[in-house]
Amino acid sequence: MVHERVVHFRACHMATSNSVKLHKLRKLIAWLSQIEGRRKEFISLYAPREKSIDEIIAFLKNESDSVAMNSKNIKDRLQNALKNIIQHLRLQTEIPQNGFAIFAGTFVANDSENESLKIEELVPPAPITSYLYNVDNHFRLEPLRKMLREPKVVGLVAVDSSEASLGILNGERLEIIENITSGISGKSGKGGSSQRRYERGRDMAITYFFHRVAEHAAKVFLENHKVTVLIVGGPGGTKEDFLKGDFLHYELKNALLDIVDTQSASREAIREMLEKTSETLKNMCAPEEKRIMQRLLASMGKQDGLAIVGLDLVMEALKNGTVEVALMADNTDIVEIVAMCKRCGPSKAKIVDKKMKVQTIKEMISSPCGKCNVVEYEVEQKDIVDVLEDVASQTNARVEVISSESEEKVKLKALGGFAALLRYRPDKGK
Repeated sequence: MVHERVVHFRACHMATSNSVKLHKLRKLIAWLSQIEGRRKEFISLYAPREKSIDEIIAFLKNESDSVAMNSKNIKDRLQNALKNIIQHLRLQTEIPQNGFAIFAGTFVANDSENESLKIEELVPPAPITSYLYNVDNHFRLEPLRKMLREPKVVGLVAVDSSEASLGILNGERLEIIENITSGISGKSGKGGSSQRRYERGRDMAITYFFHRVAEHAAKVFLENHKVTVLIVGGPGGTKEDFLKGDFLHYELKNALLDIVDTQSASREAIREMLEKTSETLKNMCAPEEKRIMQRLLASMGKQDGLAIVGLDLVMEALKNGTVEVALMADNTDIVEIVAMCKRCGPSKAKIVDKKMKVQTIKEMISSPCGKCNVVEYEVEQKDIVDVLEDVASQTNARVEVISSESEEKVKLKALGGFAALLRYRPDKGK
């Protein structure tokens, strides 16, 4: 039996956007969940920020010393995995802010002749809250799956000049937090200078009221409940005045998902808003992704040269450093195949659809290396999001992956699944 050790660390925490982190997390969970060991030899290790590296190493050493298996092969594989995890941990000075998860095991190839030790490390998009060490014939993935199932917390604000109501939708549970009244009367029927003085005073009172509403919103939505998105509603144009003014905290402005017309700004308006946005919330796209898609479509409509579509154009623009943000749909089955010469090192790469993977690999490894004329390659596959991220990181561009079944994703898929907004028109320079 041939033993080949491969250590691969996934730096998910280095992703350029949260959507990419979640995309990589889904991919990793999908891959790890398909793998099963022959016996209990797969290690899952979750460490929160509060744990120390020294503590974990001491624990793993003790586990290695006390491994008791009937099969010597399995015992050796388990101890080898623990030894390599310890070696890796010794290179770290501290645990990342969100903690980390490590998965290690010996993977057997389809022909049962080759096996390789693989170690996958992930810094997740949300904090790991408790320490866990598990050895089984499969990986323990539930703590990661929970992060994908976290309920979206939606903030709802209904506002007009007379009152405002605030509510929270946490998962399926709606809670109407409070109703605030302004004490401002309706418009005066007076004329002349009296009317102008009255209107100025009324405008000042509304401004003061808007500040009060914004302060309450910041406390409720940022301090007491960390909202994912915000929906603002109300009758007439008052809600737009509230949003246009410098009232809301910038984090809440950035979280704005939708603006809704309602009959009033009372407590009942919160329920009305929820009914009117039920479809939007069901297929909710993150506000940042929504804004980027709106910018992309607006740019395409104006034909200002700042929007491009298609993977080839996006890759070229990323390499040239002209991309501000690249967009991709998460169900795009594109991979990069890299074949590296085992003798002298040079590699060749091709980006293809997964359906063409096997044929492409056969073609790539059938021709000799252009440098040493030897036909001996090591082949690696990379997901297209990793390819985009690698290039984007060199020019401070970022990548967004649209994963929700939203209108934005449908539009992006119609454009081929890949698009980008540019920093400037290439023909005009910086």
